[in-house]
Amino acid sequence: MASTPDFHRRFRALHLAPPLLGLFFDTFSGSQDPCVPTFSPVYPRDRDMAAAVRGGDFFLTSLHERLDRYNLADCRRGHVLLWGFVDVSEEEEGFDEVFVVFNPLTRRQDGRVSCIFHEDVFSTYDAYAHPNSPDVYQARLVFSEVDPSSFHIVLLAHGEDEDDHPRVCVSVFSSKTGEWSVLPWVNVPEGSKDDGYSCITIVYEGRMQANGFLYWLPDDRRRLITLASATMEFSFAELPVCLSEKCTYDAGVTKDGDTCIVYSDGSNIGVLMLRRDEDGAERWVLDRIIPMAAELKRVMQYDVDKSAHNKVFVFAVRDGYAYLSTTPMFNNPRTPCWFLSLCLETMGLEKLLQRTYGSEALPYIMSWPLCLRRSALEDLP
Repeated sequence: MASTPDFHRRFRALHLAPPLLGLFFDTFSGSQDPCVPTFSPVYPRDRDMAAAVRGGDFFLTSLHERLDRYNLADCRRGHVLLWGFVDVSEEEEGFDEVFVVFNPLTRRQDGRVSCIFHEDVFSTYDAYAHPNSPDVYQARLVFSEVDPSSFHIVLLAHGEDEDDHPRVCVSVFSSKTGEWSVLPWVNVPEGSKDDGYSCITIVYEGRMQANGFLYWLPDDRRRLITLASATMEFSFAELPVCLSEKCTYDAGVTKDGDTCIVYSDGSNIGVLMLRRDEDGAERWVLDRIIPMAAELKRVMQYDVDKSAHNKVFVFAVRDGYAYLSTTPMFNNPRTPCWFLSLCLETMGLEKLLQRTYGSEALPYIMSWPLCLRRSALEDLP
């Protein structure tokens, strides 16, 4: 199957990793004022890559007349998933909420999808959550490996049943059918009585996705909610105690295509690998912990011990690289932040760009052309 890790390994072995072109930053202010995600290029030395950025629509100007305001939801395979509002009609007042899948390089809008808020599914939420906030729904953009031209939008809902037991469900939009499907609620295993754990709230941790699986992190940080995109079945895995509340992390893949979690506890970077035990159960296992002080000093060329930028924070993991910042998200907008890339194979850092870090950031990685992916699929036995 093309969705298996073996296919990903073979594809990566035959082709160079797709290049990072820059970072998208959300500009959501919580108000009704117009807001547009911004893009910061990494200014690649390769002339062709630089020309691709100049020729693309990374300021999203072609969407300005179609959307009143919009926010960044996800960024995958050269496409951005945006959530915004459009005028209902000239005769009616108000706005419709929509998702837009857009490729800045080709300037192509691959779909405008009306949001779904199914009354029977999305009626129960955390008391502090806004009932119509896509951030609550944790929208994800998922591309098919079997048919690279098709995609799904996956929305997660979480709440409680009549007995106050936590539960989750997903709604899925298919670009092939143009329709949403709402899947049944699934109960989340509760912690022990000593944990004092009853309800469930999903907290923000990147847009975790790897090898056909989507991940969400409950606020207790003891388990990971996992959804297999091929079957839309949930599973729940215990997380190591090393992932404390002070950690920032994201899930992704190594250069060899293995699923991993990269986390930071301040000045150290840890890597967890998903391994299968002799009994067939999959568990997250600590692979290594690397102190980053010396590498930070080499790259930043200052005394890390005396600098305010003596820590790193993980905000994304993609294709064998972890993307880090030197300040946490939602930092003081007057304080500059360095954004770095970390090669998981060599554990070497590289500067990307410097700017303020007042909102969510997602790496934009150039996608391989569809013809190349289809050719790779055709070569499979």
